[in-house]
Amino acid sequence: MRKEKNQAIVLRRQGKSYNEIAQKLSVPKSTLHYWFRDKTWSVKVKRHLTEAARQESKKRMKILGNLGKQKRAALYLECRKRAEKEFKQFKKETLFLSGLCLYWGEGDSKLENGRIRIANSDPLMLRLFYLFLGQYLPELLPKAKIYLVLYKDLEENACQKHWSVQVGVPLDKFIKSSYIIGRSPTKRLAYGIGTLLVSSRAYKEIIHTWIALFKKEVANMRV
Repeated sequence: MRKEKNQAIVLRRQGKSYNEIAQKLSVPKSTLHYWFRDKTWSVKVKRHLTEAARQESKKRMKILGNLGKQKRAALYLECRKRAEKEFKQFKKETLFLSGLCLYWGEGDSKLENGRIRIANSDPLMLRLFYLFLGQYLPELLPKAKIYLVLYKDLEENACQKHWSVQVGVPLDKFIKSSYIIGRSPTKRLAYGIGTLLVSSRAYKEIIHTWIALFKKEVANMRV
């Protein structure tokens, strides 16, 4: 066993892990741990191996992250191509142009957050956009949610029922409301402010492309 121990010491000083030494010498890792448990130099080897493994893991994660970015970039490109084709098909339809104008003026314009979001105190504004989604991006409707921003003296259930009827969205699509905290807790808007939300970066690419194309057409319009 003394021969194996001497060989293990040489390998350990070369920076080999317990797994590598055990595999090469057919010595249990528990034995290696016993031989090196009080050796300061062996502890340093362990720290070095741990740091090297951590750095290697970072490299792998970065590679995987880059692959993910490439896949997402390809997906977004396909979405933009789809949007360009569909814009030509839909651009003369009233509901399509109304929905685009509404989101252009009232919607969340930050592409990177991936949130298709529009807020208004008029439920019919949200109804219009909900109809727009149902007609032109119907696959998004199952993911659509609504939440309300209310004053403290408003009753959440009553407000949700009002918005549900006006917008045409089932009550199970509503998520928890938030409340306005400020100097004036009494109601100024009888039913608060509603926000229609769908989380999808890919479909936001489509809507942004539609709006960009519509802007170009507006820029070329003449009286």
